[in-house]
Amino acid sequence: MSMKMHVAEAKPGQLATTYQHYFIERPCRILIIGQHLKAKTKYQCLLRHISIAGAMLDFNAALMVPKHFFLEIDGFKEEIGCSQVHRNGAELGVRFNMLLAPDFVSRLIRMQFSSGGF
Repeated sequence: MSMKMHVAEAKPGQLATTYQHYFIERPCRILIIGQHLKAKTKYQCLLRHISIAGAMLDFNAALMVPKHFFLEIDGFKEEIGCSQVHRNGAELGVRFNMLLAPDFVSRLIRMQFSSGGF
């Protein structure tokens, strides 16, 4: 599995930044926004691992998604703005438009642990 989304692209002359990632298996949805900011389509996918900067998803290889969309993780009400950065078959790497709060990732890890995922 690729780790491409965990390395932030650096501007010329700057060092690339890497973030610690966590292996998670959690159902989630890709939310594509249509006109007037209304939800147009939702696709089911599986969150495989996550960092504060991005995530790797398992997603149907036959479906096309736009470069920018929102991600909804089961058990959380937040919609996370994402940009597609890597696609290889069913593997979909995304970068979050803003870094996630560390407490969000901690809650996700605790939720995964309490459900017997680890």
